[in-house]
Amino acid sequence: MTFQAQQVTRVLHWLSALFIIGLLGSGIYMADGNDYALYDWHKAFGVIALLLVIIRLYHRKVNPWQSSAKGSQHEKYVQLMHQFLLTACVLMPISGLIYSGLGGFGVDVFGIEIIPHRYSENGQVLAFNQAGSDIGKAIHYYLGYLMTALVIIHVAAALKHHFFDKDNTLSAMIKAKNND
Repeated sequence: MTFQAQQVTRVLHWLSALFIIGLLGSGIYMADGNDYALYDWHKAFGVIALLLVIIRLYHRKVNPWQSSAKGSQHEKYVQLMHQFLLTACVLMPISGLIYSGLGGFGVDVFGIEIIPHRYSENGQVLAFNQAGSDIGKAIHYYLGYLMTALVIIHVAAALKHHFFDKDNTLSAMIKAKNND
């Protein structure tokens, strides 16, 4: 992978991490506290995170990375973990879009309507498809906790690589080396 591709990989990784951790934290806060004040912000940044993940997946397809576990007995587990994490990064915002969209709540990205709202004459939200919205909500809710666990495992593995294995896995994601 070229130095420039490494830099793009690094930026996409850390931007994704920032968005995902922020969205997971705000989502858990809203779900557990029944606080709806953050929903518009959460949905807007969720759409941006989905676009970022799509860009990241495309970049990863064009510029595959070399796993530090390559050739080890852990290689399959590392690949599987990354696949789970990336799949969750796609399914999480899609399930949120299904929940909000089919529920009639709509989705705006900082004032730009992506999915329309649906209100009755007296201002009540009317679902386009309540059953579909309920399924999206359940997937979004439980996937949020699963994804939180996956992120914690991912961070713990990076710290293990750095402090116990003393390899360059974490260092490579923090600081680029120009080998060109």
